[in-house]
Formats: sequence, structure tokens, C-alpha cells
Amino acid sequence: MSKITAQEARELAGPTVQERVNGVYLQIREAAEKKQRKVCLHGWWADEGYRGSNDYKQACMILEGDGFKVRFFYEERQFVDMYTVVEW
Repeated sequence: MSKITAQEARELAGPTVQERVNGVYLQIREAAEKKQRKVCLHGWWADEGYRGSNDYKQACMILEGDGFKVRFFYEERQFVDMYTVVEW
């Protein structure tokens, strides 16, 4: 059995829901400073939103609790375009 540190375990487990939301706050601030009223989130936010996972629902609830509007965008044409939109 090989020893692992708590830091290594956290890195292997990936970010928590709150840590993912915390990362979005930075994007929201940057967009708001540019006078924008929304951000479009890809990656985890698109994949988990498509699946409707519990972690995704929890992340949306946190953002909505802070007064943001959150919706999932999905459009299928030649390619599929999907992401989460956070508006304020």
C-alpha cells in the first residue's frame, strides 16, 4: 500500500461543487467589469448539465441562491452546442 497525502487525495478527487462555483464567481466578476450581463460555461458545466447530475443541480442552486439566473442551453444542428448560461 502506498501512502498518499491529503493534498494528493483532493487533487485526485477533483473539485467540490462549491469549488466549481467559486471558480465561476471569478468569471462573473470579469464579465461584469466588462459591462456584460452573462457568462457561458463549458466543460464540466456542459457535460453535467446535459446529464442533469445532482452535483450540477446543487451548483445551480448555489448560484440561484446568490440571485443569478441559471439555464442550460442545448442546440443541435450540424454540431451540438451546449453550455450553461449564468445571467444577472
